[in-house]
Amino acid sequence: MYSRKEIPFNIVTLSFSNSELETAFRADYFEKNIRHLRLYLLLGFLLYGLFAIHDYWIIPDMMYQAWSIRFLLVCPLLLAILLFSFSKKFHRLMQPSLVLAGFTAGAGIIAMVIMASPQGSYLYYIGLLLCLMFFFRLRFFAASLLSWSVFLLYEAALLLKTETPTPILFSNTFIFLSFLIAGMFMCYTLERYNRSDFLLRRTIHLRNHEISAANRALEKESLDHRQAAEENLRLKAQLTEAQKMEAVGQLAGGVAHEFNNILTAVVGYANYIQMKMDKDNPLHPYAGNIIASANRAARLSNDLLAFSRKKQFEPRVVNLNDIMLKAENMLPLIVGKKIRVSITLCESPLIILADEVLLEQALVNLAANARDAMPNGGVLSISTDRFETASKVPCASGTVQPGRYARITVTDMGIGMDEKTRARIFEPFFTTKEVGKSTGLGLSMVHGIVRQHQGLVDCSSQIGTGTNFRIILPLIFEETV
Repeated sequence: MYSRKEIPFNIVTLSFSNSELETAFRADYFEKNIRHLRLYLLLGFLLYGLFAIHDYWIIPDMMYQAWSIRFLLVCPLLLAILLFSFSKKFHRLMQPSLVLAGFTAGAGIIAMVIMASPQGSYLYYIGLLLCLMFFFRLRFFAASLLSWSVFLLYEAALLLKTETPTPILFSNTFIFLSFLIAGMFMCYTLERYNRSDFLLRRTIHLRNHEISAANRALEKESLDHRQAAEENLRLKAQLTEAQKMEAVGQLAGGVAHEFNNILTAVVGYANYIQMKMDKDNPLHPYAGNIIASANRAARLSNDLLAFSRKKQFEPRVVNLNDIMLKAENMLPLIVGKKIRVSITLCESPLIILADEVLLEQALVNLAANARDAMPNGGVLSISTDRFETASKVPCASGTVQPGRYARITVTDMGIGMDEKTRARIFEPFFTTKEVGKSTGLGLSMVHGIVRQHQGLVDCSSQIGTGTNFRIILPLIFEETV
């Protein structure tokens, strides 16, 4: 903000040293004063015309000449400038136009002073002083130029009119100069105040703008910090989840390995007993039940091994659409007759590096999950497409890095899940089903299989609107392998 010692305008002309600042002030002055200046023009037009009655009483013999000055020159000019003030060009020509109007009005009164007899001319002189008061509504420089021009014209006219008594000439000159100097001082003070007020308002506006910009920057920085903190918490939660699943996976792998050893002995002994029995032996079916139960336990053991990633991963270059075509015949058997399976494949090949058996197992688990979510039947929609992103995209099991991916979308029309349940679906042994109806490993296995393929799983669901799973796998090209 400017101090008193750093006033940025000329002490004499009051113009700002900065041209941009001067232009801004003139625009502000125009906007703040145009209404008043139009009012002064209208008032001057009415008074100048109304004083025609004065001509009738003071100079009846010169009345028509005076009326010609009033109604053919001054009043039309004031009215024309008033109408011109509504033009867009008046902004640049406001001061010259008002100077022209004031000089014409003053010159017209001076002409009437010359035409009037000595006693009547004094009354016209008072009208000239009244006109001078209107001049000082202009800016200092324009008002000074106008008033001094009218003063010099008046002095020249009185000197040429030899019958004017010297005391009257001296008295009128003294009064005129007094009015002029007082008016200039008033005009100077008023414009200086207007310029200081404009400078203060402009400085406050600029500071407010700077403060607003700083506030916006601070809000953005605060938002970035909050987002970074939330991202940090999310990554910590993911790390904790990953460590927990890794620990559970190691435990499950060890349990499954030992369990397989036990099952091998059980199946072996059961087969041996069955071989030694006759088929008509009443205990023969029991041996078969032992073998069937042991095989089911072996399948559960294999699921545990797959979840713990201890089962051998055998990837090869495949077209994802081919895997989906193979699963098309198998999935209807999984979901049952009440559910219709609709598969839509991407028109272009989706080349990925994958283990077909594991991916099929992931699809089977998702289909079984959808079947349980639609006890009354419905449609299970499965589609493949390309997915490309230039920025990081968060999802339920991690963050998708920029790149090109193949995407499998599995959508059911089931009962859906709330947010609390959806947040735990990939936890091992977590299930919402009754005890004995689910191992809680289905979606955990899907998560593990997809992670083995360097992919991610995303899930969205709402109560009553179904569930949508998206498996995102990185694309490759055969020529790069």
